[in-house]
Amino acid sequence: MAQDVLNLTLYDLEQDRKPIPKASKPQDIKTTGEQFTSVIAVDTDTYRRFYENKSVKKTLTIPMWLNELAEQANVNFSGVLQSALKEILQVQK
Repeated sequence: MAQDVLNLTLYDLEQDRKPIPKASKPQDIKTTGEQFTSVIAVDTDTYRRFYENKSVKKTLTIPMWLNELAEQANVNFSGVLQSALKEILQVQK
């Protein structure tokens, strides 16, 4: 649960273009009694892809001859565009 809270907090800061605070060093955090510190790893890029996975409509223009060939081959235009963008942007699934 701590990982989700931290991911969401950092995600919100990124969305608001606010600075991300530096991570604390576990040895610098003072604890007493039965308290303890725990390292929490987060990846806001992965979090963003998981939670922002809704589709958006894009309009594009291609030559008619290419459109006809693609339609004859039953090409999924959205799939091709997504694959090409991921490759160009070097995005992992």
